[in-house]
Amino acid sequence: MDETIKPNEVDLRLIIVDFNEVTHDDITLMIGVKPTYVRIKGMPRNPNRIDSPLWPNNLWSMNSGLGRHASFEDQMNVLLDIIEKNIEVFKNLCSKYYCEFACALTVYRDNDESTPSVHLDERYNRLIKELNIEFDIDLYVF
Repeated sequence: MDETIKPNEVDLRLIIVDFNEVTHDDITLMIGVKPTYVRIKGMPRNPNRIDSPLWPNNLWSMNSGLGRHASFEDQMNVLLDIIEKNIEVFKNLCSKYYCEFACALTVYRDNDESTPSVHLDERYNRLIKELNIEFDIDLYVF
């Protein structure tokens, strides 16, 4: 039996999906941030399986760079800093493509930690109205 106690994790990303007129590299240049993950339309979901379904759309994703053990608030503030610094770029991208904050909370029982807090403050609310970015949260408990 593994006695290792795992700390809770917060994985917050900003994703841009369903673009065809621009490339992943175009988005990277516009924002000035390297993506954490990209998905290319038409490529196999699992390249190691010949019968793997294909990705139906393009996706470009970035995170805060702080790591999964940083607080939700700290990660969100870094992402909001990037957005505010590039507000015109994001206005353009979010008006054309699906944009979302995707948050995965992984909570481990019996690790003496409380569930990570997710608080969306006035700064977030102001930008979200201006940019039409959706918010999705998934909770995983182990």
